[in-house]
Amino acid sequence: MKSRIFSLTKTTYEGPVRWLWIVGIGRIFVLFLVTVGFYLYLNPSFFYFFLPIYLVALILSIWHLYELYKGSQRLNFLLWAQMLVDFGIVCATISITEGYASSFTFLLVIVIMEAGFLLGIYQGFLFAIFSTLFMGLQFALEGNLSLASLQYWYSFLIQSMSFIFTGFISGYWNQRVSILKQFQQDILNNMNSGFLITDANGIVRSLNRAGCRIFEVDEEDIIGKHVEGLIKTISEFECPITTALRLNRDFTSYEFYIYTPSKKQKLIGLTTNRLLDSKGRIIALIASCSDLSELDQIRQDLRRHDRLVAIGEQLAGLAHEIRNPVASIRGAVAEIPKNIDNIDILNRLSSIAIRECDRLNYIITSFLNFAREPSQNKEIINLSELLTRFVEQFQNSIPKDKGHKVELIIEPQIKDCKIKGDDEQIILVFQNLAQNAIEAMPEGGKLTILLTGEKDKGPIEIHFKDEGTGISPEKISRIFNPFYTEKKHGIGMGLTISLRIISAHDGTIHVASNLKKGTTMIVRLPRYIENT
Repeated sequence: MKSRIFSLTKTTYEGPVRWLWIVGIGRIFVLFLVTVGFYLYLNPSFFYFFLPIYLVALILSIWHLYELYKGSQRLNFLLWAQMLVDFGIVCATISITEGYASSFTFLLVIVIMEAGFLLGIYQGFLFAIFSTLFMGLQFALEGNLSLASLQYWYSFLIQSMSFIFTGFISGYWNQRVSILKQFQQDILNNMNSGFLITDANGIVRSLNRAGCRIFEVDEEDIIGKHVEGLIKTISEFECPITTALRLNRDFTSYEFYIYTPSKKQKLIGLTTNRLLDSKGRIIALIASCSDLSELDQIRQDLRRHDRLVAIGEQLAGLAHEIRNPVASIRGAVAEIPKNIDNIDILNRLSSIAIRECDRLNYIITSFLNFAREPSQNKEIINLSELLTRFVEQFQNSIPKDKGHKVELIIEPQIKDCKIKGDDEQIILVFQNLAQNAIEAMPEGGKLTILLTGEKDKGPIEIHFKDEGTGISPEKISRIFNPFYTEKKHGIGMGLTISLRIISAHDGTIHVASNLKKGTTMIVRLPRYIENT
């Protein structure tokens, strides 16, 4: 029984926060009206005697609004204190201003309604009973207990019933909201994904059980605090939820690394959804998150496995590619003793040996570039500036007598876009794709390089479009394979290395080709979002 009663006093408000603001501001307004009315009923000296009580109520009301603004966890205590003070002031006002016939008896209905809405159905009934007993006491003090005073008894009965019904209706509303919220919380707590709710300022309002497990925190320790205290990224990127609120945009399946309180590194997958009001302003943000650490480990294992498989496959091609230059060198060396006195033949044989040695060096270097892990020295790069600089250099390197043209198009909304990467490796990719496009147009033609994407969001795309003969559909699936080439020169490693570099930058390369119309190579890279 004791624990039951104690639990009632710990009931917390479950409804919309805006109602607390409305009630808090309304309470101050009503308190002002009551104070004015109290002044009109009493002489000034008697009024000033009770004035400190009203000032205490005013201070408590303002304190309650301040704690509400801070998102304090002491709101339940303040609600109870405020309710008791309100009830006491209303009772004192009624007692002094004509008692049972006072014009302020309606304030008891407001107090009961306030208790039911903010504290619950039991608390609403509790204040209804207190109000009934108080009015019964006022009724008795006026000497209206005789059966002859039937109208007083009837009035008292109506008042009592109104108190009870007010407590029931207001408390029932609170109970329904509490049940609905508990139902929602039970659903969230039984989901495997973490769910996080913040307000428009990034203050955490709710975190389900899975979210607590993912971020290794207790809900009561994080509620009311800024989300950056919960999500601590390991890079210079700001918390994606802060970014979503700042830029008024959502993330879909966004992946990033965090540090947990136990100093563990985790890969988190995040999707955000903003809740907007009728004017399009953010009122809250809901984020679903998943712990992708196991998936990240599987990915790394697969990358190592795929890398070893690719290297093994490439070794077979490497052996084939090496065999031809070695055979040429062996043949040239074998002819040297037979032509030791013929300087012209010796020069020609030595030229063959040097040329094939250079080819061997190129083959081995390409293999090592493929086998080596791409550089992790990534910096912030202005992609439009990098692409402009590359095109200027590339235009000076292509033959002028075959009618090749290079056109660079940078869409205005993407002019200042940035990525995070290794500029030398990115330029190597541009070089490979642009050179392939030029070689696909032996009779001349225009290479169009387009930088495109949405303004301030989404990935960035670089298109390399030629006017060559195109690639047949059955060959497109093989052009990224090591040593695959149909050109008379080259070893077929350019696209393989380019794909590996772009993959290391979390990007992709796609091919769109029409026979006799040309080919477009589309490089897609993730955008770097600057902190402000």
